[in-house]
Amino acid sequence: MFTLIIGGILLILALYIFFGPKAEDKNKKEKIKKINKPPIKKEKKEEKKKEEEEKEEEEPKIDISKYLIRTIKEGNSMSKCYFYKKGHLILFCDEKKISLCLLKNFTSELPKIYNKNIEKDLIVDVCLSPEKKTVYCANKNSKTILFYTLEKVEGKIKLVKQDKFILCNRPYEIKSIVCNESGLLISTIGTNDDTEIQIFNSISSELKFKESTGAIQNLQMLMGPNDSSLLISTFMNDISVLNFEMSDKFNNETKKYENIFKFKRTSSISVKAKPLFYTLSNHNEFFIVSCDDKTVKIFRNFGNISEAKIFTQLNLDFNANCACLYVDDFHNGKLEGFIGIGRDNDILIYDGKGELYLELPEAHNGEILGLYITKEDENEKNNILISAGKDGRIKIWKI
Repeated sequence: MFTLIIGGILLILALYIFFGPKAEDKNKKEKIKKINKPPIKKEKKEEKKKEEEEKEEEEPKIDISKYLIRTIKEGNSMSKCYFYKKGHLILFCDEKKISLCLLKNFTSELPKIYNKNIEKDLIVDVCLSPEKKTVYCANKNSKTILFYTLEKVEGKIKLVKQDKFILCNRPYEIKSIVCNESGLLISTIGTNDDTEIQIFNSISSELKFKESTGAIQNLQMLMGPNDSSLLISTFMNDISVLNFEMSDKFNNETKKYENIFKFKRTSSISVKAKPLFYTLSNHNEFFIVSCDDKTVKIFRNFGNISEAKIFTQLNLDFNANCACLYVDDFHNGKLEGFIGIGRDNDILIYDGKGELYLELPEAHNGEILGLYITKEDENEKNNILISAGKDGRIKIWKI
């Protein structure tokens, strides 16, 4: 009996120790301690954030505003942009609007901009005539090239649609158009499996030449550094060269001399990688090509552009979506100037030796579409950079 009583007392004491007020306090303290203790992952994130902040303090971001001269905004988007007259004339478009921008100078006077909205179709490309007064506009659905000229209407200069047009009988849409320096020829290429080059007379709208490039999907078309060649890049890791010659022939029926063109597809410029973008420089002896092997190649012409060879190249860690080249001087095999490269929405400027000169991060709110380097005039020491982006903006920088 006595043993049972003692056992009962011990049981009660044990229950009191484990479940009494002190035990509850202890459990509460343990819970509070666990709640207050920060997770290990959070500590690591905070440490990483602190390290990044310290790194930013050590290496401050480039203030790109000190290089920016002005921004021209004519829309919320842009699809094509081209530079003429040493950057003082800029033609650009989106799917519904053509814009022609005239700059008297880069720093002070505001530009004059002429716009034209297209209602019934979609714009795929535009180009400008040599006298800089006629805009050729390629439309998607109708597969036509329309003509617009600058005319004075009710005391104001406007882009006015002309009655004439060129109809391209293609299985798919037009992809790109370009006009030669004389203004007599307009060349077109198509999309998808339409590999045919079509060249029209801009005065009569007649088809003068057509030939397939023999490669799947044409990428880009560009008129050569003289009035007798056309460059077409394909997926074949080269740039095809089409030469043409013009002569006059007397027509006995009309009793007039007519322009006769002879076309010959000659050799191709070996790029050794798929060209992504290419353009001529201010120096007729050089042009630049960005490739899908993360290189930007500078080619030098030897007489005929079809004989062009790689002069030098930049090896990058990215594929450049566009590029440009400005040559200040070329002497004793050394090129002096600047190379502009678009990396998504960043701009990088390299010198003639291929060393990074200036970086403009997030220069646009969209991908860089076009770059052009020039000078206010030949006596100026500082260069001017003009950039165009998918955000619908054209920006002018001092470099």
